[in-house]
Amino acid sequence: MENSKIEELTPEAIQAEKEQLKETPESEVRDSLIEKYGLDELEQSDLIESLVKDKLEDRKKLSNVIGQKINWREKAQSSEQKPEVKPQAQPNSFSREDILKEVEEKMEMKELESLELSDELKTEVKSYAKVNSVSYREALKSPYMQFRKKEADDQIKAEDASISSKHKTMAKRDFSEMSPADFDLTTEEGRNGWEEYKKTLKSQ
Repeated sequence: MENSKIEELTPEAIQAEKEQLKETPESEVRDSLIEKYGLDELEQSDLIESLVKDKLEDRKKLSNVIGQKINWREKAQSSEQKPEVKPQAQPNSFSREDILKEVEEKMEMKELESLELSDELKTEVKSYAKVNSVSYREALKSPYMQFRKKEADDQIKAEDASISSKHKTMAKRDFSEMSPADFDLTTEEGRNGWEEYKKTLKSQ
């Protein structure tokens, strides 16, 4: 468990790492080696160059190791401090099923509007489909909606028959025995009768 913890260094240790990362001039390394080993710069130049080369190579390797260590430590600290961000659901995203459902509803609506049904009956079909979670087509085929459709059709037939009967009754009137006072001009039937009465008078 201790190995998984982030290494915590003192300010002095951090500064020491930075110092080790700095490049040491070759001349400074040469002078240091000559002084340390008591070498003769003229007579032992080849040895000095070899030692300088090895020393610089070692320092380069050490700098790479320290650099990687610092980089790893900074990344570990960053990931530990960074709060977890949960992906947010896109409000305007639609699944394939949602799109197909919307298209199907629009087609059913268009089909429903094309049927010769009263606005009241169309509203009932929509309500029935929503309550029972079925399509408009299935709702219209249900026994209840078939009954309501027949009921509406019978009402229309009855109204048509009533209007036709009124027209026939009006046609059979004997206007010769009637006067203007016999017509109620506040109703459609009275106004139609009045027009027929005037036509009859003109034709006599």
